[in-house]
Amino acid sequence: MQKLLSFSFTHPKTLLFLCLVFTVVLGLGIPKLEKRNSFSGELPKDDPINQGVEAAKQHFGERSIVLIGIESENCFRPEIAKKIISLSEELANLPGVMPDEVLSLATLRNISNRDWGLETGGFLDELPQQQQEWLQLQADVEGNPLVNGRLVSKGGKLAVIAAPLAEGFEGGVVYDALTELSEKYQGDEKIHITGAPVLVEDVQRGISADSRTFIPIAIVLIFVGFYLCFRRIEGVLLPVGMVIMSIIWTMGFMGYIGLPVTVVSNALPVIMVAVASSYGIHFMNAYYRLAKAADSGRELSRLTLEKMGMPILITGVTSSLGSASLLIFNITSLREFGIIGAVGFLIATFICLTFLPAACALLRPPKSTEYQEGWIVRPLQLITRWVQQQRLVVAGIYLLILPACVYFSMQINIGDDYLRFFPKEHAGRVAAETFNEQLGGVRVMDIVVDATAYGGIKDAVFFEDMAAFQDFLGTLPGVGSTNSYRDVVEHLGKTLNDAKWKSPTNSEIAQYLMLHEMSATPGEVFALRTEDDMRAKIQVFLKSSDPEVHQALYEQIQQEAPRFFEKEGEALLFGGDVMHRIALGKYIVKGKIENILLALFIVGLTCLVVFRSATKSLLTLLPIAISLLMVFGLMGLIGIRLGISTSLLTAMVVGIGIDFAVHYLVGYYRIRKRLMPDEALEYTSMHTGRAIAYDAVSNIVGFSVLSFSGFLPVQHFGWLLAFSMLLIFLNTLLLYPLVLYRPLHRAVAAG
Repeated sequence: MQKLLSFSFTHPKTLLFLCLVFTVVLGLGIPKLEKRNSFSGELPKDDPINQGVEAAKQHFGERSIVLIGIESENCFRPEIAKKIISLSEELANLPGVMPDEVLSLATLRNISNRDWGLETGGFLDELPQQQQEWLQLQADVEGNPLVNGRLVSKGGKLAVIAAPLAEGFEGGVVYDALTELSEKYQGDEKIHITGAPVLVEDVQRGISADSRTFIPIAIVLIFVGFYLCFRRIEGVLLPVGMVIMSIIWTMGFMGYIGLPVTVVSNALPVIMVAVASSYGIHFMNAYYRLAKAADSGRELSRLTLEKMGMPILITGVTSSLGSASLLIFNITSLREFGIIGAVGFLIATFICLTFLPAACALLRPPKSTEYQEGWIVRPLQLITRWVQQQRLVVAGIYLLILPACVYFSMQINIGDDYLRFFPKEHAGRVAAETFNEQLGGVRVMDIVVDATAYGGIKDAVFFEDMAAFQDFLGTLPGVGSTNSYRDVVEHLGKTLNDAKWKSPTNSEIAQYLMLHEMSATPGEVFALRTEDDMRAKIQVFLKSSDPEVHQALYEQIQQEAPRFFEKEGEALLFGGDVMHRIALGKYIVKGKIENILLALFIVGLTCLVVFRSATKSLLTLLPIAISLLMVFGLMGLIGIRLGISTSLLTAMVVGIGIDFAVHYLVGYYRIRKRLMPDEALEYTSMHTGRAIAYDAVSNIVGFSVLSFSGFLPVQHFGWLLAFSMLLIFLNTLLLYPLVLYRPLHRAVAAG
């Protein structure tokens, strides 16, 4: 390793050429990156919820649903009816859509009881011509519970076309096609597109778009901060080059090994900037400080590498291992990020210890180091002295704050509420809220009930149990509407028997289902029951997108279901788009606790091996652990949810925290050999602390820009990153003078 590092300043041109070659080669891997927007495959295969979802798919297939809504003052008009027909036809031809299962007034057939007898036909087989005919159509819709409040809102202001998607659909392709279709038919009426696949794609595209807008601004501000700190152009360009190379190498590596870009790994460039720039700042800070001790660029590069090589290497390896702790999660995208983050931090470390020394070896040593007397030195000195003089006050403040942080960290809400990600005026949020207000909702939970026998759903007792269970579901918080074969049977029974409707017998249920099978499309018939009539599905439409509401609903249904299905063998399977989110919540909580403990253990063990001191190892952990606790306490206090994206906070805080802690402690113990503890602490704060301050201030200013994003995940990520930098900086600067100060040493020395 020593030979490799010395090669950087003994053969700088050769090494820079090799860096350029590696950058080009690895850069060619970036176009190979693929996006994965689906959350399919995020959970372990042996997860009970995942197994239930897969079992439900085997009986009813994949049934993610997209919805097109036409909002108007009155949907019972010729122009609206024509749009329903045209949209239904075109929607059936979109990629990923199951054409036989598109549901709308244009595809559904209706059985109506007229004065002259029964009439069977589609709602819009023929467009009404007279006002009376339009009133009759409205009456037919309002009298059909399969349509009223589901495909047409009560009051007739929103008409819906619903399309189930086939398994393996591509979310981006479906989204683009739906957007184009809605724009084509947009007119005086408002065309909405929504559904879980649309919401997921909307969120991810919004986050990506805002990230592309704000992250470059943040990075520019960060490096403007570098210039203000170092007041030299090479103090900016060299760290910039190092960070850019680190990102290119890491992203290219992802492309070559086939790791996809997900909503989680989208954050990789931001974290790489925060972590890699820290390495560069410490190197350049030492480079300028040692300038007077060298006569040539190569000599200065050697001295800088000797001084900073080991702390940067320790920091990089420990940060990499901290990122690898994400492998403890049972969520695929977080595990993938753990791998690529670990590789990325090692790449940044390698580039810092090779590219920067090689580039600096070709430069003349700077003649002036005036920047060292900059604006930050005096405040750092004053803070250190204040802590030493007010140790009890500082300790008391921490003792007051930390219990509050523990309490509020226990109040963190789990899981991502996608609807709250959007700005209020965003089309995706407006569409979802429109459906939630006027219909049953856009999120779906499917409940598959096994009747345990061939044709068992035709049994009158089972039917009554299903009816009671479905009525119970309709009373639960968050449920907008429910739909099952029971609604088909009751509608046909009431239509055929008029006022004489009563609970059906076995034979009547069979007759009604046969009549429905003869009059409806195949996709419509077997969307709610299997062909062997052994299993029935209840679609539960939810008005809430809050994952905690979904979790509570799931638990309550499981708890109460035995009251309705007491026969031995009858079982429930759960499917639908909300189920994966429910399972993810469980793994986020469990994985986050394990991740924090494992990350701290890895950092502590690594530092124990490097420093060969349990005390130094614990000191390294101190500002990291307290900063983590404060970050999570703040999240709980102000209501930021712990979801997949915010679960990266541990890797982020550990990566930044270990950098600050290692450099501070290495600097302190080096100078401690020559100075008393209070003098050593003051010296370390003014020199190593200056590099830490440059890093913290630059990143805080830069990443605060992300708080102007319209999407909550980008806002939260930006200012949580900035806030984490501030916390780690302050805790490093306050805690070490607090615990390392030894006032008796000066007295002993004087005596």
